[in-house]
Amino acid sequence: MKKALILGAGESGRNANKLLKKLGYSTFIIDEKKKIRFDILRDRLFESLSLVIVSPGVSLDHELIKLAKKRGIEVIGELELGARNLVSHYIAITGTNGKTTTTTLTKELLENKNCKTFAGGNIGVAVCSFAQSVRPIDNVVLEVSSFQLESIDTFKPHVATILNITPDHLNRHKTMENYINAKLRIFENQTDKDYAVINLDDPILKSIDFSFVKSQIYYFSTKIPCKGCFVYDGCIYFNNGISSTFVMKTSAVPLAGEHNLSNVLAALTSAILSGVEISELQAKVMAFKGVSHRLEFISEIKGVSYINDSKSTNISSTIVAVKAMSSETTLILGGSDKGFMFDELFENLSPLIKNIIVLGQTKEKLLASARKYSVDNVYEANSFKEAVYLASSLAENGENVLLSPACASFDMFLNYEQRGRAFAKIVREIEKSESRIVKGKKTKQI
Repeated sequence: MKKALILGAGESGRNANKLLKKLGYSTFIIDEKKKIRFDILRDRLFESLSLVIVSPGVSLDHELIKLAKKRGIEVIGELELGARNLVSHYIAITGTNGKTTTTTLTKELLENKNCKTFAGGNIGVAVCSFAQSVRPIDNVVLEVSSFQLESIDTFKPHVATILNITPDHLNRHKTMENYINAKLRIFENQTDKDYAVINLDDPILKSIDFSFVKSQIYYFSTKIPCKGCFVYDGCIYFNNGISSTFVMKTSAVPLAGEHNLSNVLAALTSAILSGVEISELQAKVMAFKGVSHRLEFISEIKGVSYINDSKSTNISSTIVAVKAMSSETTLILGGSDKGFMFDELFENLSPLIKNIIVLGQTKEKLLASARKYSVDNVYEANSFKEAVYLASSLAENGENVLLSPACASFDMFLNYEQRGRAFAKIVREIEKSESRIVKGKKTKQI
């Protein structure tokens, strides 16, 4: 019997384990945080081992992965395992920001009565959980992260889309070059029968020589006409390389902000290249309501709007959220450290940011950047609940409280979803309460 080791006992690891058992493997799943301390145990673990599955959160520098590679044992990720068991074409979408919104919208655009449409990957649903349920006629849309792309081998999307690239996950990838190269692996195994979809407005993507890509390249842009989807004179068009076809007016797009317009263009291009009729697209876009934890309105209390943008786990995403605010805003920042400084955030602060509350592992880094740019409306909080209550006390009628942390959540929460749910729960508490108890302290002027 074939034997597989699964490194990571979370959602990806558990579903990889189930699929491997169906495929006839004897499996052993371990928590990636546990070390195998004795050589005799390692030898027994690796005896007759033919495959190692690594979960996205596990670094490829893990001692067991290094040992497996040294012994010539195949190491792949859960994404790769799931994709190998898909019998249909699939779309893959990556980028620093906008992946979940674009993946979710693309799934909606592909929905039809003749087949099923599956969405998975980094969106929170392991590909292994549904891989064997997919028929050749079904549609599959995968959100893929740089962590997942690090451990692919034969992964070959029929349509591969990169939305944007800005600094992120440098604590794992070490350099920006490594991060970019991980993202570009999405095109690695494509052929001339496949499609690459690239954001023509993104500065980093514009600077890359894509001559290595073997697939047919299409673009999307909110600024200039191109082969693919673009905006011109308030309308969205699709150009197939020969002629342009009207898709819909930009005024009919229900999601606010240029970043969301860009996401819509990416989803439209991916769907059209997957065979969806252009005439079917407008109604589906107009029906789309967005995704949870991304500029999600929670409630209005005494004229103050509470907005959950917990999914903004990097600086560029928070800058987008801040620019989307149309009235004065109290901003909640901070979380676990991903290895970058916050100068860019404070350099690009909107004048509508009335107050800033910082907390978490990155609090001191945030304060240092605030001092550097003479931002003095900064408050400290010692807990997440304290931060939300403090924000509530500072915001006035007609203003916003925005949770857009610019950081990952792992210092206080399991993931950004849990953080977003905690924010919503605390807002509901405030809604029920007649008094607002504040324990935060204002920093000295900086």
